Amino acid sequence: MGSLVYIRRSNDVIPEILGKVTEENDGEEIVAPTHCPSCGSELEMRGAHLFCLNRLGCSPQLVGRMSHFASRDAMDIEFFSEMTASQLHQELGVNDPADLYTLKFDDLVKLDRFGEKKANNLLGALEKSKSRDLASFLYALGIPNSGKTTTKVLADYYRSLPKIMAATPEELITLPDVGGIVAESIYSFFRDPVMVSSIERMLAAGVNPIAEEPAVVLASPDNPFFGKTVVLTGTLSTMGRDECAKKLEALGAKITGSVSKKTDIVIAGESAGSKLTKAQELGIRIIDDEQELLQLLGES
Repeated sequence: MGSLVYIRRSNDVIPEILGKVTEENDGEEIVAPTHCPSCGSELEMRGAHLFCLNRLGCSPQLVGRMSHFASRDAMDIEFFSEMTASQLHQELGVNDPADLYTLKFDDLVKLDRFGEKKANNLLGALEKSKSRDLASFLYALGIPNSGKTTTKVLADYYRSLPKIMAATPEELITLPDVGGIVAESIYSFFRDPVMVSSIERMLAAGVNPIAEEPAVVLASPDNPFFGKTVVLTGTLSTMGRDECAKKLEALGAKITGSVSKKTDIVIAGESAGSKLTKAQELGIRIIDDEQELLQLLGES
């Protein structure tokens, strides 16, 4: 059996195997590491987790940040994977999402497993990503304590990246789903010189995150979703969660990211987790049949 200690790098908790428990040492105290196993930097204990604070020099953090930036729910950069991020980091010194927009064909085509087609595909995907909407861009940045729902709230309310970057905690805390911790996280993030420099470099490279037009409510109050607070969780097979959320908003629903007593409906797809469990505990209406969902959306 492996004994685990959790080391937090960037936004992810990563279990590290410290050793095997044998009959001789079973029951003995496991001594937590004092330094990051990846970069050797000193670790800081916060609650039950160890944090590696070397965000600019710890390879797993840098690779993880780029992988998140390129993910489907973020900038949706096709032909990009964690393996690609690691290769670009190790062989071309790509350490920041902004570096991705400086890549050249001649650099990529020389890499192992990179032919002309793959190089052109990746460059084309990077170019296409420059026009992602503001909410997706904000989510891609990886603002601590902020998920997709929060970044959409920011984009819908401010509708401008400079306005979001200038927002104060006192302003932010008045928004739906933004509490004190989240407001401080957003405020601090946009005052970090490293993050600001990265954003400025991306904008200079042609990234142009524009807020989408607000959803037009098409339905009458008789619609089953009109005025309801809805949470989406899990994977839907017939459509993406973003697409589903837009359709629900057009029918007058309010989409939030967390389940509470104020939640009216939880739409649960495949591999729904803790949100579904909480909804069951609170007795909230759950829609876990996609055919039923499609009928309620008027698409079946």
